[in-house]
Amino acid sequence: MKEKTLVIRRARQEDLPAITEIYNEAVLTTISTFHLYPRSLEEQIRWFESHNERYPLLVAEEGGLVVAWACLSPYSDREGYQYTVTDSIYVRREFRRQHIGYELLSYLVEEARRLSYHSIVAVIASENIASIRLHEKLGFVLRGVLKEAGFKFGRWMDVCFYQKMLSASESS
Repeated sequence: MKEKTLVIRRARQEDLPAITEIYNEAVLTTISTFHLYPRSLEEQIRWFESHNERYPLLVAEEGGLVVAWACLSPYSDREGYQYTVTDSIYVRREFRRQHIGYELLSYLVEEARRLSYHSIVAVIASENIASIRLHEKLGFVLRGVLKEAGFKFGRWMDVCFYQKMLSASESS
């Protein structure tokens, strides 16, 4: 039996239907995002165009199928936050719990270092245990919790702020 190989690469515009499908499944069935309604391909094209060398958008492919995607995005549009980014990771349902998220987040951390960012912030629903464990495994530290900051599926949810320092002060 041939072992499948995971390939991580920069996303291309032709990946947008798969990226949108993966994201919309998360919108409709998970607490990984607080978007409440599926995104249109047109909305995703505008979003795609905001990702460039400074804010990489990656896909993970297995056997030619896009099975996951991840990106770095600005933490804020205010100039004083230019060295801090946020991460996003979404894995196709049937490929979850296969370490694909770990591979993508590891790659994003290295990209953030290469791009000379100071820190990465992850904003995670407190009930999203898989994402919390993934980020903690890669050295992200819980910095705070906003009580009932998100509302989805008919209930309020706490939102956790995790951070990974990338500079010399990484241990603090």
